[in-house]
Amino acid sequence: MRSNLTLKVVWVILFWLIAFIVFINLNQSGDETKDNHAGHGDHKNVFESGALLPVGLSEIFSVELVYQGNLYLLEKDEAGHWFYHAHGATNGVLESHEHVATPDENETISVSLMGLENARVERRLKTREKDAYGVTKPSLISLLYGWDKSRPISQFAFGDLATDRLSRYIHLVGSDQVATIADYQYTNLIELVEKIQTINQEASREISKSRKDQ
Repeated sequence: MRSNLTLKVVWVILFWLIAFIVFINLNQSGDETKDNHAGHGDHKNVFESGALLPVGLSEIFSVELVYQGNLYLLEKDEAGHWFYHAHGATNGVLESHEHVATPDENETISVSLMGLENARVERRLKTREKDAYGVTKPSLISLLYGWDKSRPISQFAFGDLATDRLSRYIHLVGSDQVATIADYQYTNLIELVEKIQTINQEASREISKSRKDQ
């Protein structure tokens, strides 16, 4: 009888010991995941979390897109809504505007940027031969900033379309890794830039027309 009681005590102690070890391991694993994710902006453990961005869109307050030699600046207003900052960009022709987003503007930009927020890394290629993927001569560069606009959280160079025609090579500038993401995430940003170009062209025509009428 006494031996059975002793055996039960041993099993109870063993159970709680195993539970304690599992608890410690889970906590350490969670901390490592957070560290990897937070370190993304410092180019540590690049893409390890599987997410393209190291932070959510709520923590991003400014985005610069460089396309065909032109800079397009997207910012949040005081209410947290996105707008295109025309006179803050190299090709902006809008001479003056309020720094308040319109509903259409906010929705258009938000939808495109949410694609980046939700983007998942498909493949990671640790390589120094970046020329083979087109990222040394990128078709699009994106810089994402938090409140501190002196240093980007992440800076991506978009390269060539992958051989499967469904993925796009992307490089986190400053790291030694190239990865692939779904190509439609790239085309969403290109479509956004093209919409901004259309806005600029229409604004340019309006400005030229008003000057002629003066």
